[in-house]
Amino acid sequence: MSKFTSPQDNEWEQQLKIPPQVGNSGVGDAHLRPVNLFWSNVFKIFEDNVVSLTKSDLSSAFQYIEKSKQKGGSNTKENLLSKAYISDELLNEIKSKHKKVFDMLPEGLSSATYKEGTTGVVLIGGSKFSWLSYLSLLALRRSGSKLPVEIIMPTFKDYQKELDFCTKTLPALDASCVVVPDILGPSVMLNWQSKFANYQFKSLALVTCSFQNVLMLDSDNILIDNPDEIFQSKLYQDYGMITWPDYWERTISPSFYDIAGVKVNEKKRVRYNRFPLNVPLTEDPNLNDEEVESVPYHDLDGAVPNLSTESGQLVVNKATHGKTLLLSLYYNIYGPNLFYKFFSLGEMGEGDKDTFPAAAIVAKQKYYHVKSYIQTFGYINSGGNFQGVSMGQKNPLKDFELFEEKVVTPGYNNDKKPLNDQIEDLKKLLSETFHNRNEVPLFAIHCNYPKLDPKEFMNREDLYDPENDRLKYKLFNGLTYQKAPTAIDGQGEVNFELEQWSAIHKTVCDDKIEFVHFKDVDHSKMCEFIKNQVKWLSLKDN
Repeated sequence: MSKFTSPQDNEWEQQLKIPPQVGNSGVGDAHLRPVNLFWSNVFKIFEDNVVSLTKSDLSSAFQYIEKSKQKGGSNTKENLLSKAYISDELLNEIKSKHKKVFDMLPEGLSSATYKEGTTGVVLIGGSKFSWLSYLSLLALRRSGSKLPVEIIMPTFKDYQKELDFCTKTLPALDASCVVVPDILGPSVMLNWQSKFANYQFKSLALVTCSFQNVLMLDSDNILIDNPDEIFQSKLYQDYGMITWPDYWERTISPSFYDIAGVKVNEKKRVRYNRFPLNVPLTEDPNLNDEEVESVPYHDLDGAVPNLSTESGQLVVNKATHGKTLLLSLYYNIYGPNLFYKFFSLGEMGEGDKDTFPAAAIVAKQKYYHVKSYIQTFGYINSGGNFQGVSMGQKNPLKDFELFEEKVVTPGYNNDKKPLNDQIEDLKKLLSETFHNRNEVPLFAIHCNYPKLDPKEFMNREDLYDPENDRLKYKLFNGLTYQKAPTAIDGQGEVNFELEQWSAIHKTVCDDKIEFVHFKDVDHSKMCEFIKNQVKWLSLKDN
C-alpha cells in the first residue's frame, strides 16, 4: 500500500469544524460519539506506552546483520537470531511496554465500532487507490456478490476531492465511503495524523469500517470468485479469521515471543512447515538436544506457523477477534521503526502482513491459514526473463476441504505413526497436493506490480509500445478462469486480462466516470490506448 498524505494541522482543525456526512458511519458531535471515545482511549494507551528510545537510538539498538555474517540454512532459532542485533535495553523496554498495552487494552472492540450482524467488503481509497478499488468493486459485482462495500478514505481531504465518487458513483454499486478521521475523532487525529502512512492504513481500515464480518481487500486485488458463502461456512464459524500465504517462510524473531509473553516449547515440534503433526496435547518434549538445534523455529509449539502471511486479502470477525485487531493495530502503529523489523528481520515482504497472525497468537485467538501455495502470473520480457505481475490466491473453503481430507483425517487415523514418518508424508503432500497449480480453484488475483493503471502503463518505457499505442506484452500470459456459478453474466471461461481492460474501457471511456487520479491525463489519448489494448487482446490468435 502506498503512502497517503495527511492534511497539515491547521487544515485538520478547519476540517473538524465541518465534519462530513458520509457512508454508514453517521456523524454527530465528534466529542460525544461513543466510537470516538473508544478510539481516543485506545490511542491514549498506545501513546502512554511508546518506546522512549529516540529514532536514532532505535537504529543502533536494532541493526540487521550483513547477509555474509548470518548463519545459513533453515530458520532455526540460532539462524533467526543471527539476522539482527537487538540490544538488551530495547528488548527490556519493549517487553515492559507490550505487557502494559496488552493488559490495558480491552478484551474486544466496543459495540460502537461496528454494526452487529453486518457483513461486507472493505477497500482503501484516495486518489489512485479509489481507481483501483473501483475496478476491484466491479469484479466483486461480476462474481454475483451481494455484500455491501465500504471504501475507506484516509483523510477528509481525500473525501472532499472525491465527493462525486463517494456520493454518486459508489451508491449505484451498493458501496459507500467511510472517512478515517470521522471514526477515530479529533483527539486521535490531532496527535496521530502525521504518523499514519503506508501499511498502517490496512489495519486502520479494518477497525474503522462498520461491518462485523469483514473481507478486507487490497485495492489492487481482483476477486474472481464470489466470497459471500465464506461467511456462512463452517470454516469461518469455527475459526473467525482466515489468512493467506506469502511466498516466504516466516522470519519472526524468537525475541518477539519473549517480548509478547508467548511461551514457545523449544523441545516440542508440532508441525512440518504449514501442516500439523499428530502429537499429544501436552508439554512433553519430542525432540532431543541435537534435534532442537536443527528444527525450524516456527515448527515449534507456540510459534506462529509457516508460511508468512500475504495480507492482500483477510477475513475476520470483529466480534470474536477484537483483541487480535487491537494488537495488530498496535503493531502497525509502531511498525515501521519497531515491530515490522521484529517480524521480518530484514527478509522479503516487510510490512503489516505478519502483524495479524502474530497478534492472534498473542491474543490466543485461532485462525485458518490457507495451505495451498500461491500461483504466480506474469510474462516473458524481451530479455527472456519471467516477470511476475500478480499473485493468484486459492479458494479458502476448497483449500480447507482438501486439508481435512489429505492431512487431518489421515493424521487422526495414524496417531501412532513416528514423527519422522509423519514428516515424510507431509513433505510428499506439500510437493504433490498443496502446490501452486493444485486442484483448489483460484479465489483472487492480486495485481500488485504493476497495478492495473493505464496512466502508469503509458509512462512505463519497459511496457508501453508507442508504435502500436498498446502494451508490449500480455502481462498475464493468457490467464483464463471459470466464472463463479453466481456470476451475473452466466457461466463460461474468461480471459482475465481482456476482462479487466474491457472494464477499464467501459468505466473511463464509455461511462466517462471521473477519477481524481486521471484529472491531469489527456482522456482522448488514454482512451485510444485503452481501446487498442482491448482490440489487441481480443484477437482470436491471442
